[in-house]
Amino acid sequence: MDGNRRYARKSHMEKVSGGHFAGFKKLSTVLEWCKELGISNVSVFAFAINNFNRSDEEVSALMDLAQEKLVELADRSVAENNRYLRIRVAGNMDLLPERVVRSAKYAEEVTKDANMMTLNVCFPYSATDEISSAIRKVVEDAEAGELDVSAIDETTLEKRLMIPGPDLDILVRTSGEIRFSNYMLWQSAKMAYIQFVDVYWPEFSFFHMFKVLVSWQMALKSINKRKAQMGIPTPKTR
Repeated sequence: MDGNRRYARKSHMEKVSGGHFAGFKKLSTVLEWCKELGISNVSVFAFAINNFNRSDEEVSALMDLAQEKLVELADRSVAENNRYLRIRVAGNMDLLPERVVRSAKYAEEVTKDANMMTLNVCFPYSATDEISSAIRKVVEDAEAGELDVSAIDETTLEKRLMIPGPDLDILVRTSGEIRFSNYMLWQSAKMAYIQFVDVYWPEFSFFHMFKVLVSWQMALKSINKRKAQMGIPTPKTR
């Protein structure tokens, strides 16, 4: 969800927080598109750990937005008869203010039984922190005698990631930047289809999403062939 601040400046908003608010509105819209298209797992990079280096005013505004909107998303899901959206917060919760932690735990608790779509909100997150945290858990489990060291493999670590699965199909980076920015590095390594879209996140349209999905479908046969060569399982149906 990159480009909110630049969108605010482009739109001559008084504060960059207006861009972040527009970014949340776009997320709500995109989730509706995903629901209609039958997409069952969505992950969003809401706040990077290094974003704490931004101004106190911007960080505080982002914390306020997260506190409010996590609850709003959760309550909206509960209001649906089928409780369509399960919310998971993936990140280093120890870095968050207690008020935001409470909202995150509330959102996870009241939506835990939803089974149509899972939303992983990466907040505050970095892929290197995710991987190093998983390594620490492996070491702790081995030292506690809960894990046979000789049995440690890729799956052992993967199960302890903040976003353990299913495998990532598509990664979309908005704003025109062509880099990963420390996001889902482990998950991307399994032949994820990477698309860089030259538009700020609040301007991301259904047309942009449609182009990404069609492009992925056209490449899917080749992707699955490469996965098979690498020994990565592929689902029988999509």
